[in-house]
Amino acid sequence: MARRGFPYFAVLLLAVLLLYGDVFSSFSFSQAWAERNIGAEINHIHQERVRLAAVRKSLEKKLGSLGKELHRLDTTLLLARKALTLASQQWQQVNQKVQQLSKKRQTLKKKIQQLQQHMQNEANAAWQRANRQPSWLDILGGVAITEVPHRKYMLRYMLEQQQKDQQQWQEAWLELEAVELGLRTERQHLSRLRDEKKALQRKAQKRLQAKQTMARKMRLDVKLKKQRDKALIRQEKALFQLLEGLKEALLASDKVVQHLSIRKLKGRLDWPLKGRLVAKFGARLNGQQSKMKGVHIAPVSKQHQGRQVLSMADGQVRYADWFGGFGLMMIVEYGDGIIAIYAHNDALHKQLGDWVEAGEVIAEAGSTGWIEKTRLYFELRDHGKAVNPERWCRTSLK
Repeated sequence: MARRGFPYFAVLLLAVLLLYGDVFSSFSFSQAWAERNIGAEINHIHQERVRLAAVRKSLEKKLGSLGKELHRLDTTLLLARKALTLASQQWQQVNQKVQQLSKKRQTLKKKIQQLQQHMQNEANAAWQRANRQPSWLDILGGVAITEVPHRKYMLRYMLEQQQKDQQQWQEAWLELEAVELGLRTERQHLSRLRDEKKALQRKAQKRLQAKQTMARKMRLDVKLKKQRDKALIRQEKALFQLLEGLKEALLASDKVVQHLSIRKLKGRLDWPLKGRLVAKFGARLNGQQSKMKGVHIAPVSKQHQGRQVLSMADGQVRYADWFGGFGLMMIVEYGDGIIAIYAHNDALHKQLGDWVEAGEVIAEAGSTGWIEKTRLYFELRDHGKAVNPERWCRTSLK
C-alpha cells in the first residue's frame, strides 16, 4: 500500500506546485520587496550624487582655462538650443491650431452652401406654379411662407424645415465669423512666433559657430592642441575614477528580481541611435594620441526624432551631467558588470537613480564637449574594461 501511494503523493505534490507556483514566485518577489531598505537606498543615491559631483568638480579644476571656455560655450549653446526647441514647439502647436481652424472654416462654408441650396430648392418648389422664381430677399427677408401661392402644396414638414434651415444657416454664419476672427488672431501669433524662431535659430547658429571657431583654432594652434591633449588625459583619468567608484550593484532590489542578464543578449542588442559609424572602436580621432574606447555615431537625421538616443537594454542611470570633453554625458549600468556611456548629447531625459527600459528615450544626440558636428559617443565597459560595441550590438545601425 505504501508503494502504491507514493506515486499518487508525488503527482499530488507536483500538481500543487504547478497550481501555486505563481504564489511562491510572488512570495519571493514580495519578500525581496519587504527586505528593501528604502532609507538606505535614498542615502546611497545621495552619497552617489555627492561623490560624482566631487569628481566632476575636481575635473573642471584640472581642465584649466580651456575646459572652462568649453563649458561656457556648451552652456550658452545648450541654452540657445533649448529656447529654440521651445519656440519650435510653440510654433508647431499654433500652426496645428491654424490648420484646424482652416479646416473648420471650410466645413462651415460647405454647410452654409448646402443650407442655401436646400432652402432655394424648397422655395422653388413652393413658387413653381406662381410663374416666377423667389429671390433671397423673399427667403431671408422675413416673407412668410404662408403667403406663397398654392398653399395646399405646402405641408407642415416644409414649414418647420424652412425655419430649422434658416436658424442653422444663421448659426453657421455666426460660428464662421468667430472662426474667421480666431484664425486671423492665430495667424498673427504664428507670424510672431516664426520671427522669434528665426531669431533664435540665428542665435543658436552663432553659438555653434563660436564653438567651431574654438575647435579650428585648437587644431591649428600647437600650444592649444597640447593643452587639449593634456586635458583629455586628465579627463580619461577622471572618467576612470568615476567608473571605478560605481558599485556593481543596481540600487532597487525589486527591479533586480526581474532583471534579465544583458550577457544573454550579446550580439542581439539594438544600437542606441539610428545612423552610421563615423569613428570605430580603437580609432584615433582628430589627431589624438590615445585610441578611442568607444564609437562615434552620426544620426541618420538631424531632426528631433532622428537624434533620439535609446537605452540598449534595461538598466539604471548612474551619472547624468556635463563631464568635460564628453559634454552632456549619461552612464547607464545594465548589471553583470556592463556599463554604457552616452556622450556629446544636447539633452538628457533621465537623472541619477532612474530606471530605464530597453528602447526608452534617454537623451538627444548633439555636439557638446570636444566635438563639432552632431554625434553620439557610445562606449561599453565590461567590468571596467572598454569593449567593442560592434560585438554586442546588431550588425545594422538603421
